[in-house]
Amino acid sequence: MKIEIHNITYITMLISFLSGYFQYIFILLLIIFMHEFGHFFISSLVKIKTNKIIIYPFGGLTIYDSDLNLNTNRELLSLFGGLLFQMIFYFIAVILFNNNFITYNVFIIIKKINFLLISFNFLPIIPLDGGKLLNIILDKLFSYKLSNKLTIVISIIFMIIFLLSKKTLLSFLLFLFLVKEIILEMNNIENKYINFLFERYKNNYNFKKIKRITNHNKFKRDYYHIINGITERKYLSKLFDRRL
Repeated sequence: MKIEIHNITYITMLISFLSGYFQYIFILLLIIFMHEFGHFFISSLVKIKTNKIIIYPFGGLTIYDSDLNLNTNRELLSLFGGLLFQMIFYFIAVILFNNNFITYNVFIIIKKINFLLISFNFLPIIPLDGGKLLNIILDKLFSYKLSNKLTIVISIIFMIIFLLSKKTLLSFLLFLFLVKEIILEMNNIENKYINFLFERYKNNYNFKKIKRITNHNKFKRDYYHIINGITERKYLSKLFDRRL
């Protein structure tokens, strides 16, 4: 696993050092790292490959090297790994504070940052954990293609609500970051779906649940499909043999 610290993070650390806020930023980055390490650790347990972790001054991003057809329950476990490790870090801080190993001021900073990060990170906006959780839930309810479209629409709605409710410079910068990520997701939605189907064609997954559908736009995660009486394998072979 590779850990990458974004250039903006280095700049933020320098500014915080010069302005006397280094302790706050250091604790913030430590909690962010613990959160992302939680994703990595639980992912390793459920056999999900992690490519790298990127540390930003406002949060982290774990990049996975996994299939789009990854089992949704395994992805869910990986997702909550970040929250689990973040809460473990907080309870360790509580124990340290109760035994006078850290000061009241340090404990309050940890408590405040922990709450703010969880509140922000679980907003239903991609690529935040809340957006990923939303996408997994929608994947369980709807087809893969519709789920991705709904996730983008809901993300845009909550992103606008976030900007209007938090009129600060930091909120605006976070808004710009989220806009960039959502635009990338929108531009990639068709290619992502083709890759989703191609993985099934190439890997021949052994899904236990079977669903009958009328066309390939209704493919769903965790299911093997019968399309108008044709098996998924034969249908995808015809689709991609023609393309290739």
